[in-house]
Amino acid sequence: MSLLTRPSFQARLSALVIQRGMKRKAKIPVTLLKNIPNVGTVGNVISVHRAYMRHELFPKRLAEYVKRYTGPLDRNKVVEEKEQAEAVEETAQSTVSHNKIHNVALKNQELIDKLLDVRTLVFERNVMSKEDGAEGDSQALYGSLTKTDVVKQLEEVHGIVIDKDALHMDDKIKSTGEYTCVAKLMYAGQTTLKLHVVPSKADS
Repeated sequence: MSLLTRPSFQARLSALVIQRGMKRKAKIPVTLLKNIPNVGTVGNVISVHRAYMRHELFPKRLAEYVKRYTGPLDRNKVVEEKEQAEAVEETAQSTVSHNKIHNVALKNQELIDKLLDVRTLVFERNVMSKEDGAEGDSQALYGSLTKTDVVKQLEEVHGIVIDKDALHMDDKIKSTGEYTCVAKLMYAGQTTLKLHVVPSKADS
């Protein structure tokens, strides 16, 4: 019987072929150096075929081979690099947050400056007769004056857009007279507006 036809030789040959096939198909861990669609993002450790790493990822500097752990020093280095990466990310996030605060402060400071130029808002309202209205010099209004009215006049007359939640005043003003409205804006401080509520000319 020929050597090639012996069952034992054929079995060993089959096992060798299978082992070589498994080696060719085996995957290795690599660390991505760039974002790759449908593969992973920077820093991810993924498993890929050796050929893909050797012919595609590594030559194009898309990934690097994962170094085997060789001792405590290497492990410390990995921890140190991770901490450095986290510190860089925290710094970047802090910078973004600081920029947002800076932009809000600038915007609100501009609003404060515009409100300082206004100082006083005058509202004409229909009033009740003395017999039916309030006592003294003030006169009761038909309806009331609210934050919404202040916001509306600031925008339509002075071109100032402000959130009514930033205004602090009586909820509803129901008679003529002088009142105050405080505008408080984050990172820019506050300013006070005077509100003059007077009878409309038709009621004068």
